[in-house]
Amino acid sequence: MEIKENSLIRLLKRFEKGSSSVIRGIGDDGAVVMLEQGGYVFVQDGLVEHIHFEFSFIKPYYVGKKAVYVNVSDVLSMGAVPMYFLVTIGIPKRITKAQVLEMYRGISAAARDFNLIMLGGDIVSAESDFFIDISMTGRLIGQDYLGRDKAKKGDLIGVTNYLGESAYGLFILKHGKGRDIKGVKRFIKRYIDPRPPYELWNELIKSGITNGMMDISDGLIMDLERMMAESKKSARVYMEDIPIPDMLKKSSMEVLALSGGEDYQFLFTFPRNRLPVIENIKGKGYHVSVIGEVTEGRGVKVFENGRPRHITSKGYEHF
Repeated sequence: MEIKENSLIRLLKRFEKGSSSVIRGIGDDGAVVMLEQGGYVFVQDGLVEHIHFEFSFIKPYYVGKKAVYVNVSDVLSMGAVPMYFLVTIGIPKRITKAQVLEMYRGISAAARDFNLIMLGGDIVSAESDFFIDISMTGRLIGQDYLGRDKAKKGDLIGVTNYLGESAYGLFILKHGKGRDIKGVKRFIKRYIDPRPPYELWNELIKSGITNGMMDISDGLIMDLERMMAESKKSARVYMEDIPIPDMLKKSSMEVLALSGGEDYQFLFTFPRNRLPVIENIKGKGYHVSVIGEVTEGRGVKVFENGRPRHITSKGYEHF
């Protein structure tokens, strides 16, 4: 396609119909609708063979789990608890009944993990590549949603756990080298089985400190740029504070923590005076890093040892 993903989304916003019940529409990890029973989040995310996964790398069971987890991650990032979901799959002739059943066992396992209920969906034929698409609904925990447009000037920027693990795992699977190196299995597992860090998310939500939030699916820099664009702000990020695994540093692949994508960790902003709350959460054994701050302006600026660093690869775009 001759247009990039972010530009296409901006064009498609023209077709969005306004409603007093729609609190947040196109442009975030999920849409937010206010009903009589409260606020609800609606998300939809799909995985396409040869784009998001290869059956040579990942078994159907884990394709099913991953499809659920990426939608759970979107619901959580809006400040909601996931509840129900629908599944659509497109099946080319080469896919067997056994593979489909194995995939649904993975879907079921992920659903049990988050107490989700599958309501149904659709099954269609596909010409060549398999795909799975999930629509999920969640209920807002608080009175307001979190999201990409909530970052405020002066906020600090935090991320959960480590970045670049999934991308490094995919790199190892693609190149077939280093699988036997001690400690590398955690990276492969992060790519194959990217469960969002629900327990850490719950600590952040209970503290009530978070302003903006989104999950990191396409890369830290690209996703942070999206958050800043929706919030009409700018961000300053400091390389030395980004949680980059030592193995990436030793391999000179730190860029994967900036642009690798598919981490499904949470990127969030919070008031500077609530930093002690973050320290308290860290004191409970959770890994949270403060990597920068929100300022006036536009875009994302990266600094390393006090000097600006130019980032050429910001993350994954579909077009």
